[in-house]
Amino acid sequence: MGDNLMKESFKFKENKWTFFGWSVIGLAILAPTFLLLFRDSIVIDFNNLGPIGDFFGGTTVGLLTLASMLFVISSISMQKKQLGMQQEELKMQREELAKTRKEFELTNKTLTKQQFESTFFNMINLHHNLLKDLEGMREYFNENYESLSDEYRSVVKNHWNEQLNMLKEKKPNRLKRLLQTIYINNMKISFVKKELSNYRNVDFKDNKLMEEIKSNLENIFEDTLSKKELSRNFVEVTIDDRLSACINDREILNYFSDKNSDRIYVYNIKGVKYSISNVEFFESFHDEEVINFFKQIRKETLLEPSRLKSIAYEKLYKEKEEEIGHYYRNLYRIMKFIHDEQFSNNSKENELEKKKYRGILRAQLSSMELLMLFYNVVYSKKGEKFKEILKGTNFFDDHLIESKLLWANDKEELAALK
Repeated sequence: MGDNLMKESFKFKENKWTFFGWSVIGLAILAPTFLLLFRDSIVIDFNNLGPIGDFFGGTTVGLLTLASMLFVISSISMQKKQLGMQQEELKMQREELAKTRKEFELTNKTLTKQQFESTFFNMINLHHNLLKDLEGMREYFNENYESLSDEYRSVVKNHWNEQLNMLKEKKPNRLKRLLQTIYINNMKISFVKKELSNYRNVDFKDNKLMEEIKSNLENIFEDTLSKKELSRNFVEVTIDDRLSACINDREILNYFSDKNSDRIYVYNIKGVKYSISNVEFFESFHDEEVINFFKQIRKETLLEPSRLKSIAYEKLYKEKEEEIGHYYRNLYRIMKFIHDEQFSNNSKENELEKKKYRGILRAQLSSMELLMLFYNVVYSKKGEKFKEILKGTNFFDDHLIESKLLWANDKEELAALK
């Protein structure tokens, strides 16, 4: 019953202007009818009904006009309500459409991601198949690493050869002084080795043996006879032979290509180490011009050797291209596939998704594969496009084994990729 009352109340509110309009029309009809029906009971002089008629006519017309206005208002009110209902329906439809669109976008995004992952993992499988085709599989990259190291040593040797022959052509006297300096200091090293062999069982800490050896090292050639003898021994061998020996000197090549090579490295019986590194040896000559010459070559071959490293890697790649070309091209395609995919309109979410798939790819590579990939993108002409994609991704992160880095400036090259 309460619901019926509420419905009736709602209907009244909805049609109140129509109700008032009909009420006014009823009043306009009832007023003259009432006068006619009850004219005998009402004392009215019908001879004077003209003014009264005019009165009722004016009154009735006004009421009817008012009723018309009320109907118009009622019509407007109903149209307003209908428009409101239509707007509400449109709003609901829009909300439904928005939900449908969101569901469609979610479904489409899911399908797109599924398609991406299907292709991505197929490419990962292809990567593993390519790895299986390489002789020795992952061991193949260890061999390439050793080959690159040997290739670079060969490049360094050629560079050293070029520099010495250039010196021979343009400044022969300077070359002679350089060769003589190396010869004299090699004799010093021979003396130290001999002295150490005589004192192998002595505790270096308990006596002044090392100070004595170093003192003798400085004074042994001060004797005039010794200097003459050394000079005579030096000229007994031709400059060309001295030059050839210098070019092939293993210790010199170590100085130019090894970060931490030792000229002498000895433990005595009680475990105390005595060493002279190649850096100490070549950079402690008395001839500053010779020292600077060696330092410059070391800078070009070890400290800032980008050009020489590129030469060495390109030679290795050319020899191995038939075997590893397909491998690196596939890795490049996988990275480009991740790089080109749009996972989200939100840049942070998009980058997080890409980072996840880059991490999955990186997890497929051994430490040596990563290192050789690093050398491929940094020092190979064919790796330039790959390098552009890897820039800013921190792909190598801290996964490269620092002790395996071949060159002193590898860390700088790695930092440039982050």
